[in-house]
Amino acid sequence: MSELLQDPFVQSSALPLAVSLILVGALHLLRRPLAAAGIAAGFLVVFAMVVGLPALPPPSSMGKLFWSSAIGLLLGVAADAAGLRGRAASAGLAAWLAGSLLWIALPALDSVAAVVSFAILLATAAWIAFARASQTHGSARGESPTAPAASLLALALAVGGTALIGSSASIAQMALALAASAGGFLLWNWPVERHGWGLSGRVATGIAVLLACVLTLFTQAQTAVLLLALPALLAGHVSRFVPQGHGPVGRAASSAAVTVVAVLPALVAIGAAYALTGGEASPY
Repeated sequence: MSELLQDPFVQSSALPLAVSLILVGALHLLRRPLAAAGIAAGFLVVFAMVVGLPALPPPSSMGKLFWSSAIGLLLGVAADAAGLRGRAASAGLAAWLAGSLLWIALPALDSVAAVVSFAILLATAAWIAFARASQTHGSARGESPTAPAASLLALALAVGGTALIGSSASIAQMALALAASAGGFLLWNWPVERHGWGLSGRVATGIAVLLACVLTLFTQAQTAVLLLALPALLAGHVSRFVPQGHGPVGRAASSAAVTVVAVLPALVAIGAAYALTGGEASPY
């Protein structure tokens, strides 16, 4: 069993998927609005198991990523437990994301290209914090989890695939683990949506941006292609044009269609990264 857990494929797919399924289910039983926190919690558990618990203060960008993500998780859980919504929640999320990005990126902001990349990351963070939440058609529960979770899945896949092609093994593992954690949450909400997204879900999407920051500023990977994945953030708007089926089968098909549409930009980004390497994949 220990040898199986050392397999990179298991560490970046099966393990985080299983951990996410367990944590989302446990949080659902504890308090349903906290279920989305299982994504970030699962990511942190897998990070500690695979990479190890970083020191405090963290000497590396990946260590800063871990502790920033932990702070974000606490913020999301506190907000969702208190039922905090609207501008106050968005402002708190924006402050956490901006502070985390600055903390991680500051040592690398020594060139115009790095500053431009940082500005794009900040703009993406602002979109995640302040963009209008997608709403379920005719649902009294409010925000539908499928579209934003699919957006997270796509962004994490794009970062993980680009890192894998660029031979950034640790970033690839963690980004793909985040994607698998999002997949666990999506499975809990398919074929029937059970949970809201809340601030905890938006924190998980913020973690994908933090991973993109580490990849962009601290590796030589072809990170410009990540811009091609940004349309995945529009999945909530695209879902309005996807026919809403009736009955369990129809709703399941609609959710699956939204997820597929969200993931397409990520596949385009990964394909572009592969093409820019001359068709040579990472040996990892």
